[in-house]
Amino acid sequence: MSIEEIPQGADIQVISKNEKKARDAIKKFNLKQIKGISRVTFKQRGNLIYAIDTPEVYKSVSGTYIVFGEAKVDDINQRFADQAAADKSPESITADLEKASLGGATVEEEDDDEEVDDTGLDPKDIEIIIEQTKVSRAKAVKALRKHDGDMVNAIMEFA
Repeated sequence: MSIEEIPQGADIQVISKNEKKARDAIKKFNLKQIKGISRVTFKQRGNLIYAIDTPEVYKSVSGTYIVFGEAKVDDINQRFADQAAADKSPESITADLEKASLGGATVEEEDDDEEVDDTGLDPKDIEIIIEQTKVSRAKAVKALRKHDGDMVNAIMEFA
């Protein structure tokens, strides 16, 4: 059959010599072909996915599956990033950038020289918060009081 004899729009599948031999060997094992499967995916560590579109799937009596088709690497992280970029309109991206730039410019300035009442608070907790978050002592004490002495929540307030 030549290329001219193939009708336009026909679904033709080119099979290599080795794949044809493998298919012939599988037919000898009395495997049942499963129809109606449109896609098979294999997930590997690190969110790496191998996808086979329009596969030919065979099942043995013991539950083993054999899949024929062209495997393509599908990176799930890239797909999510593309989806997120497609969902955002240029106007919303611009608004987010303006909001972020204005948020950095409106830093509230406090007088850090004033004495803060830290009675009832552990001085070590205050020092740890100052080291971890690089804030003033007054802000660290204020955050500890706000969270009833809980260091984790006080630190997370500045994150």
